[in-house]
Amino acid sequence: MKVDRGLRSVLLVALAIVGTAALLGTFPTRPWGQVSGSRLQSSPHDLSPQLNAFQNYSKDFREMLKASHGEEFEVVDLLDHVATTAEDRLDATAAMLQMYDNISSKSHRARVKPILKKQLAMYSWLFDQETSRTAGALTFVKAPAAAQMGLRMKDDLRAAKEKLDAIAASLE
Repeated sequence: MKVDRGLRSVLLVALAIVGTAALLGTFPTRPWGQVSGSRLQSSPHDLSPQLNAFQNYSKDFREMLKASHGEEFEVVDLLDHVATTAEDRLDATAAMLQMYDNISSKSHRARVKPILKKQLAMYSWLFDQETSRTAGALTFVKAPAAAQMGLRMKDDLRAAKEKLDAIAASLE
């Protein structure tokens, strides 16, 4: 039986997560923010600002949907879907990065790193596609507030892609 590439990728990530979860039970964990002295230090892989931004976009677009009709409704609904999807992807990426950050064995990290980098590259590419999709959708937006928020979201999609690229580069 031939397994398609998408399913194979999902299975590989699932196996990596299960393996990492087993490792987390064995090795001490390091939370996102570690206290060093009296200052809180965040992980270089922290995606919470991006997650919060896309959560807020989704909430705002859902509010705009209440007053939208016809084509405007469809475009705002699309923008809400883009924001929600971006949030989901960033949440999944944050979970993978947190697990990776908690692997203390160099050999285990080396085995997981290519899988993580592949996933980061895929999500980066998807963010690039969503940036273009959002730009296209904005040509149909009539409400100034939705257009302005859509432009900000487009810029944040591009910034999220760049953040994922930077994280992938830092894993070299």
